[in-house]
Amino acid sequence: MKFNETLNLVVKHDLENDLVPALMGEPGIGKSSFVIDLARQMDTKAFVLPVNQLADKADLTGARLVPYEKADGSTSYKQVFYPHQVIQDAIDYAIANPREYPILFLDEINRTTPDVTSGALSMPTLRSIGSIPLPPNLRMMIAGNDKGNVTTLDEASLSRFSIYRVEPEAATLLQILGDDVNPWVKAVLVKRPDLVFAKAKPNAFIADGGDDDDDDAIQSTYADLFDAGDEMLQLTTPRTIEGVSKWLNSIDQQDLMQLFSMQTNVDGRDITVLQEVLEGHIGNTEFTTILMGEIASGLTTSSTGAIAAKGPGKPRAWKDLKSATTMTELGDKIAGLNEKEKSSCLLFAIYEKADNSRIIEALAPAVTAMDAEHMKELMRLTSASALDKANVDALRNSGSPVVMGISVILDMV
Repeated sequence: MKFNETLNLVVKHDLENDLVPALMGEPGIGKSSFVIDLARQMDTKAFVLPVNQLADKADLTGARLVPYEKADGSTSYKQVFYPHQVIQDAIDYAIANPREYPILFLDEINRTTPDVTSGALSMPTLRSIGSIPLPPNLRMMIAGNDKGNVTTLDEASLSRFSIYRVEPEAATLLQILGDDVNPWVKAVLVKRPDLVFAKAKPNAFIADGGDDDDDDAIQSTYADLFDAGDEMLQLTTPRTIEGVSKWLNSIDQQDLMQLFSMQTNVDGRDITVLQEVLEGHIGNTEFTTILMGEIASGLTTSSTGAIAAKGPGKPRAWKDLKSATTMTELGDKIAGLNEKEKSSCLLFAIYEKADNSRIIEALAPAVTAMDAEHMKELMRLTSASALDKANVDALRNSGSPVVMGISVILDMV
């Protein structure tokens, strides 16, 4: 069930009837945000306790042995309960606001030790925490993950709840983020709402596809895709989307352009530093790819003005490359260029309105990465529709590593 008005309606009826909704789904998809917003709609408060932060059952119940003096004057001990601060705050608020249905939300209930999970699950059934009763108007919700390294809930535990397997919805996320959402992030969510949750491919899958005829290699590769092992791969989720939206809103445009123009190599991929940063926030997913395109379009549009159609400067070495009569001669001339000259010539090759496919074929493999200034010029020319499409296609078809680093920009031609 998606996070939308339908789920709101269903869960509200559960709470009004003192039932306990359980939201089960992937991490980071917005379960906590949903509950907090639901409480707002019900004109009350939600008290969120991340159960996975508790190391022991005593952290939940606050059970302590305290000394006391018996009637005969001797000292003994008794167990006294001091509930977790979040639970106590929820109890106090419910007592102070008897006409409300405040929500005590136990999040990540099965991503902790079985002992802590057991203690948390007893609260909805016993309606108490240790010896302290829960106020009758205090409602409870739980959330957990139905995959991964979690404590499995038995049937007796599951029967205590209304269980909803939930997934995010782009429209709901946009509503929650409101005017704070970054325009580029919003554009991706509007165009591709299905990408509100996406997982990155394991690096093993990207780097080691194996031979098409090797069944064992294929099976191993697919196993890696669905079980990344020890790889720590970032996800695209509502939580991480909100984070990258805040980051993009805060960074200066000049700094953003600088990151866009800088090249790096990650896991054998030649990409921009900006893409590396975005992957750190939301993973190497399709969302990131499309977001890079939105940013490239936005940066080139905002950075161009009356001189948008002005072409790049012609490199001094360009005349020598054009004069080469054989591929061998052309290769020798390219070998004599430095890295900046190669980058400059490649930029001019895809700009000039002439058939430069022969030069591009020889030059592209020799270009390690586009120069930072040439990257900015490439963005400007792309935005102005000033590149020669046939030459751009020739560059794409060259299959050279440099193409991967500028593919997002070339895709705009």
